[in-house]
Amino acid sequence: MKIITISRGTLIFSQMLSERLSSELGIPLIRREQVFEEADKYSIKETGFSDISFIDRAPSVWERQYYRRKHYLLAFQTSLLEIALQGSCVYEGHLGQYLFTDIPFVLRTRIIQSENKRIKNQMKLKKLTYDQAKIYIKLIDERRRHWSEFLYGINIEDPIYYDFVINLENMGIDSAVKVISSASQLPIFNSTPESMTLLKDLSLISKAKLYLYLSPKTRGYEVDITADASKETLVIKGIHSTMDSDKSELMINSVLSTLKGVKTIKYEY
Repeated sequence: MKIITISRGTLIFSQMLSERLSSELGIPLIRREQVFEEADKYSIKETGFSDISFIDRAPSVWERQYYRRKHYLLAFQTSLLEIALQGSCVYEGHLGQYLFTDIPFVLRTRIIQSENKRIKNQMKLKKLTYDQAKIYIKLIDERRRHWSEFLYGINIEDPIYYDFVINLENMGIDSAVKVISSASQLPIFNSTPESMTLLKDLSLISKAKLYLYLSPKTRGYEVDITADASKETLVIKGIHSTMDSDKSELMINSVLSTLKGVKTIKYEY
């Protein structure tokens, strides 16, 4: 199994490359918009973060969004991991590579292009003047930077978050597809039983945290969770000593008892 993430850095060309890569490898292409729709079952639209134009608001507004931000992250990550567990895929979006940080076989790629070429592309696609296209690209880039900082506290342009940064300045899309396709055949970018275990555990942890958040009984609980999906076991850590531990365990058990794939819940203090 393989998972390849494509971070959008060139607008339309990232989309074109993702489509061709998906076709080349014969695996599904998943976009952020599809994950968001899948996460609708977790009420993600209630967060109000469906459109990154939200990020244009003043920072003081962001600071008041802690719980909605947490809801968005958990719902999106849970849905993305659920999709990933279905099999190999290409994911095209802004921050998918970061959500897969703990999964070693994921091939994380960013596609870039010079500003001048991006401007010319937008002039052609959207019938804009040079100045209009330049302002449009600047706005999109600023929103993406703010979005990544708001959600994860990272700089989306930092190459440390990618295995490959491919510049389309001189390399065509077809060549870029071949480079990524060849890299994806390397053993390090294909799953092993051990890495699949990590993926399954991470999925279960994400879903458990989401369930606790969505329930009014446990929404304010800030706990750490580890999982062993093969044994259908969760370990809850971090229940504060000032809390009524028996009551807390009862509340958590009542919420997570409805979570498929969990038979045993343990607590560590």
